[in-house]
Amino acid sequence: MNEIPQHFIFMKVGNHAGESFEQIIERKRQEIEIAGRSFWGYGGNTLHPTKHAQPFARMHIKEQGNIYLFMEPMDSKADPAILQAKQFSVDGQKWESIPDGIKVTGSRYALVLDEILPEDLTFPVDDYSVGIGPSQGRVASEYIKGRVDKGCFTRRSKPITMPTESRNTRHIGFVANLTEPFSVFLK
Repeated sequence: MNEIPQHFIFMKVGNHAGESFEQIIERKRQEIEIAGRSFWGYGGNTLHPTKHAQPFARMHIKEQGNIYLFMEPMDSKADPAILQAKQFSVDGQKWESIPDGIKVTGSRYALVLDEILPEDLTFPVDDYSVGIGPSQGRVASEYIKGRVDKGCFTRRSKPITMPTESRNTRHIGFVANLTEPFSVFLK
């Protein structure tokens, strides 16, 4: 990827539900080969499927052609119950079986991906703000603190000016392409 897009979803990623991050990436790539897509599980309401992820993706996909998930690898201590989801829902009302070949564990929600690629990007956090929801407009560097580890971001019209050496940046290790319906509920 040559340039960071105007709009994207950001998430810190790491070990989860008894699997190393490397194992998860490999399994997700295999799911895409077998099923044509993968469900990237997560929790927390900062990226709620129908309040944030789906409307944000639909709002911006026409403008830029793709919506990406930028993944920042981290040392995760997440160790949720390793319950495998059996069903998914686009709207939280109508439920369908998880497609054959897809496994998602220990998560309430999932982003729907059709490609995951290694990447080596530096994301200038101060140049972006929250793109949807109650924190809309808040600078991304102020938003991603403490327990907040994901969000929908939009490039600010007026980036914060500061010397390059003092800029707040994050390293992006993987980029994934989101596909319809972009995010789902799990059970």
